[in-house]
Amino acid sequence: MKNMKDKRGFLLGEETVKIIIAVICIVFLVFLLVLVYLSVSGSQQSKEAKASMNLTREEIQRVNAGGAPRIDGTLIPNPSGWRVFSFIESEKKPNLCAGTNCLCICQKIWVNVFGRQLSACDKQGACFVISNIKKFDEINIENDGTFINIQKINGFIYVSKHISKQ
Repeated sequence: MKNMKDKRGFLLGEETVKIIIAVICIVFLVFLLVLVYLSVSGSQQSKEAKASMNLTREEIQRVNAGGAPRIDGTLIPNPSGWRVFSFIESEKKPNLCAGTNCLCICQKIWVNVFGRQLSACDKQGACFVISNIKKFDEINIENDGTFINIQKINGFIYVSKHISKQ
């Protein structure tokens, strides 16, 4: 009888190890799926950021050349949840800015240590060099898009979030 109990206990240990290995494999597969999803959605958002930057670049060039600013603002349609940043003067800048003042659309990094925000702008963001841009607070791109004001005052480009008057 004593011999039979030992075998049952040994089988229980084998099954437990199999279950633990199966759980580890399932967690690893879920992790891989999440990485693939984030990679695909990140590249889509990067394309959206570049398209939005093209619209913004055209408007800034128009205003910089002397055109009147749009009364209703300029729409930045996507990617939602990303931010519009300014990098100016002596602060560190993304490599896309080539060391000069610029405007960038990139994902917000909440814990910005070791230049992670700059790295995020370089990897997936879109930047436009504007030598005469003034510093502004980052602007969040909302789910349905965000309108911004672009104005040229005393030779400098000012960017701000458009506040609709309803």
